[in-house]
Amino acid sequence: MLQDLPSGWIVDAEARLALAATDAHGLVFDALIRPIHLADVTALAMAYPTLPIVIDHIGKPDIAGDMREPWARDLVRTATCPNVWCKLFGLVTEAAAGWQSANLAWYVDHVVATFGPDRLLWGSDWPVSLLASDYAGWLATADQLLGGFDDATRSAMFGGTAARLYGITA
Repeated sequence: MLQDLPSGWIVDAEARLALAATDAHGLVFDALIRPIHLADVTALAMAYPTLPIVIDHIGKPDIAGDMREPWARDLVRTATCPNVWCKLFGLVTEAAAGWQSANLAWYVDHVVATFGPDRLLWGSDWPVSLLASDYAGWLATADQLLGGFDDATRSAMFGGTAARLYGITA
């Protein structure tokens, strides 16, 4: 949960010891960050190229304020690291009250174009998402926003990629 910590904290020597241990044990580092931390995630991804890193909440852009930059540009830079994935959840709690799918569409399209469907994971963010939507509402919105993909790609984004990344078997 880096979201409330200053930029640069995660790249200091003590944090790097923990990240090296995470990498050595074959674990995934889920990064709950804000846009100011994207450069840190990029640096970590380059320093630990075998450490899978997942950007939670798509990096928490200010959707309510319709702020796109520098988040969009920095996300593109981070996505050049092949060991970084992006988790599509938490958007509704970053949007303004009364949000509609149109308020989220640009951000979803950008994440899909930036990471591609193979490095995108959907998440419910339940129960936090209840602050802005019920589970069914967010699922239906995400389903609509990702509706242009074939069934296999949608299946991967809505579970298969996460199962593969986290090593979950049935």
